Amino acid sequence: MDKSAIIKVLGENNLSSIVELPYNEETLVLRLFYEFDNDEIKAAKAYSNDESEDEENSDEWYEEYFLPYLNDLAVDNVGEIIEEIMDKQNIDSQFVSYEMDEEEHSCNEFIAAFSEKGKLKEIEEILEELEL
Repeated sequence: MDKSAIIKVLGENNLSSIVELPYNEETLVLRLFYEFDNDEIKAAKAYSNDESEDEENSDEWYEEYFLPYLNDLAVDNVGEIIEEIMDKQNIDSQFVSYEMDEEEHSCNEFIAAFSEKGKLKEIEEILEELEL
């Protein structure tokens, strides 16, 4: 498994602040952030305004429409990037995203784990061992 190639591909695809978390030699665990561009933020606002009867920027508008839209977008995009890495390097990977809040919605935080085929633990177990 080529750790530097994994980190390079992630960095070339809208992911930032990529930090390796110490875990073990067989598994690469990374904390990374998906940065939303202006078009994605505009699309989330347009969707939320179209779908919600609530006032823009209200708590329900954020919690029920805006933040879930952005989270789904980030999860889909990160999932595609990680799937491409898995295919090219013939490895396994799992990831989780953390919930965003109203104050900080310019990016979405993820933890991703990579390992050789058949050697990757469940991401929940890794998170528990890292106390995250």
